[in-house]
Amino acid sequence: MMEGWIKLHRSIIESDTYNCLSLHQKIIMIELLLRANHTDQFWFDKRRGEKVKVKRGQLITSVQAIENDWFSGDKEVTTKKVRTTLDKLKKLDFLAIETTNSYTRLTICKYNDYQLSDDEKGKQEGEQRANEGQTEGKPGATNKNVKNVKKKKTSQKIEFSEEHLQLAYYFFDRILENQPERKPPNFNKWANTIRLMMKLDKRTNEQIKWLMTWVQQHDFWMTNVLSPEKLRVQFDDLAIKAKKEREKKRSTGTSKQEATRRLLEEGEDL
Repeated sequence: MMEGWIKLHRSIIESDTYNCLSLHQKIIMIELLLRANHTDQFWFDKRRGEKVKVKRGQLITSVQAIENDWFSGDKEVTTKKVRTTLDKLKKLDFLAIETTNSYTRLTICKYNDYQLSDDEKGKQEGEQRANEGQTEGKPGATNKNVKNVKKKKTSQKIEFSEEHLQLAYYFFDRILENQPERKPPNFNKWANTIRLMMKLDKRTNEQIKWLMTWVQQHDFWMTNVLSPEKLRVQFDDLAIKAKKEREKKRSTGTSKQEATRRLLEEGEDL
């Protein structure tokens, strides 16, 4: 049985990575943090008969172990879902995956960021600044201007809402369907652009979502509209093109139906 405890900062729920995940994916992410080594240890590979070093922030596991041991009895967690989650966490730079014939070693990137408290982070940053100052022949005192900038950044009001953020995540999910290796964007920036689209341009949630879906289903636009900024600039033109294509498809469908009806009528006369 694993013993001890870990620190889990509440800011994790505000991170882009966490908010990109479904409920089960979030649970797997937390489980990884809970099960990762908090100190360097060794794991014995019975197949090869050798010790494998497992560092702090790493763990040895497998897709089958996650499915059967971590979620035993949960039919909603399948092998495919576990693989998808691990791949997604890797693309989001949360996880590094090393696979061998004997085992899979997972490394949580920036593991310490999820473990340090605010006081510890402040102390760590202070020591780093002090060391940098001493290296340059300067006093190791905190730069007041840097401190003030940080305070200003922290106090800046975030104006976008959960609705805007969810649309940003939705658009990126559609992009990932066509470009699975694409790196995640700045979702806060995306959400703010969507806020402007709704507030200033008077676009509705449904209109934005529909056009996001359409551009990522279009052979040309799926590689040319890859951000809300591009979508906003070309919104009217794209909406017109989408409308024309839809009307053309309807017209083509009606023509085919009419041709079929005439063919059947002619057949009856024979």
